[in-house]
Formats: sequence, structure tokens, C-alpha cells
Amino acid sequence: MNKFLYLHIPKTGGVAFRSVFENASRAERILHVTAPKQLLKYSHEELENYDFIHGHLNINQTTKARSHKKIATLRNPIERCISTYSFWRGLDANQGSWSKNGASRIRAAKTLGLKGLIATEEYFISKHFNNFQTRLLSGANDWETTLHEGHLLQAIENLKRIDFYAINSRLEESIDILCFKYGLFRPTRIQKLNASHYSEKIDEDVTSTLQSLNQLDLELLDWAEKNLEYQKA
Repeated sequence: MNKFLYLHIPKTGGVAFRSVFENASRAERILHVTAPKQLLKYSHEELENYDFIHGHLNINQTTKARSHKKIATLRNPIERCISTYSFWRGLDANQGSWSKNGASRIRAAKTLGLKGLIATEEYFISKHFNNFQTRLLSGANDWETTLHEGHLLQAIENLKRIDFYAINSRLEESIDILCFKYGLFRPTRIQKLNASHYSEKIDEDVTSTLQSLNQLDLELLDWAEKNLEYQKA
């Protein structure tokens, strides 16, 4: 039986996608990684006890899970950033076991407009709106606050090496391919859980800023969309 590791990039439709793997695994054989760096403390032998591992992981944090098929989902970065902002605004910083930074992100989203939030210089906030998909898939370290073309090329190389990637805008199709490839049960209806919607009109200057901040992510998505047909084949 295949084992899977899902690199869950936040706000890419991952909760819906993840449910396919959870349906195929017993609860005691699922490892939900809430603090990504903690995964490095597990040995390869310990990770073998889990059929499904998932979390908001940097690809370099998954090296010990050598037997697991690695899966990721991508999304248009402008949509992902807006969804992230909307999601944070809907949370309560005083409820839940948030980290200090997590609670601060929620409070900032409730206090600032989207334009103000993406302009913040606080790295623990700004990194989520600045080529975040390229960051996680390239394996960039937190001290690399500015990404460049080399990170994009590494992210593309890593996408080539992982076992499967999905695209949010083609989620149903991606799940069809995944289930066929690995013999997984295909739910009749895919629920898009944990979805966030932002109803306010986005100013053109905000959209322009997000495009500038996420140029690498836009190029990464473009490559992934062009190469999705190879996975179908």
C-alpha cells in the first residue's frame, strides 16, 4: 500500500484534497504536523508507522519520509493571498492554541485593510503574501527573506521530482487523476472545506502590488499548468 505525504500550502484547497487521503487511512496511521520543524525530529523508521502525513511543510522538512509519495497543491497566488487575508479575519486570536505570531497575524488582519497588511514589514506576516508557494516548494530558509529566480528554478525542479501536484482551479480533475493513479476511492462529491471568500472589491493598485510580490509564484503556476497534461498521460 502506498504511503502519502501532503505538503499542504495554506489556502490552496488543501483541506478538500486532504480528505481523499484521510478516507483511505486509519486515524492512528495519520500524522498531522502542526509545527513543521517538529517533523525533522522523527526518524525514518518512526515515519514508516504513518500512512498519511500532512502539514504546512517546507519541502526540505520532508527528507526523512523517503517511502512516502509526496503531493502538493498550487493556486493562483493573487487568489491565495486574498483568501489568506479573509481567512485570518474570520479567526479569533483569543480562542485556539495560536502561537504568538499566529495570534498577531489574526489581529493585524482584523485591524488593517488588505493593502496595509501586504505592505507590512513584519516578516512573519509578509512572507505569506510574497511568493509563498515558491518559498515552500524551493525549500527556502526563513533567513532568505527575499527570493530570486534561483528559488523558482529549484521549486520547479522539486515539482518535477515529487510524485503528484494538483492545481486548485482544476481541483476535481486533479483528484480524478490522483485517484486513478494510486487506486484511491474517489468521493462522489468533493467538499471545499475551510474556504474563505472576500466579498469586497479589490483595488487595482492592490492587485498590481500582489502581482509584483508574487511574480515567482505566477511563473511557477504557469509552469505547473503547462505540465499538468504529463500527469494526465
